[in-house]
Amino acid sequence: MTVGSWLAQAQSRVVRYRVSWAQLAWFGHRLSGIGVLLYLFMHIVETSMVLLGPEVYNTTLGFFRNPVIRAGEILLMAALVYHSLNGLKIILIDFVPAATAWYRPLTYGVVIATLVAMVPLAMVMFAPFAPWGGP
Repeated sequence: MTVGSWLAQAQSRVVRYRVSWAQLAWFGHRLSGIGVLLYLFMHIVETSMVLLGPEVYNTTLGFFRNPVIRAGEILLMAALVYHSLNGLKIILIDFVPAATAWYRPLTYGVVIATLVAMVPLAMVMFAPFAPWGGP
């Protein structure tokens, strides 16, 4: 087998490969869980800055008051919402075996509910940086 034919076979296998909703839901659940864990670590470090004095703590809080960090917090909120809703879906499927027949609609529901919940949450979270000054 030549290198060219091996590459052609590998490419045809990659192109034919289809990602399923189950794989995407699994990956999204793991990725959002890692994101929440990283945030928890960062939150503990940020909160512990109060032990170093009010100046250090206020400086640390000032770092978090910018639009880029706020966009990251919005992504964190999306990860929290998705992770919790997908966790409820997993619990439902574990305790109600007949719900496995509804796996794909439940997954669509989790994604849609996350998007619907994030629209008002993102608006409220980003409002302080809006041109009108927010609430």
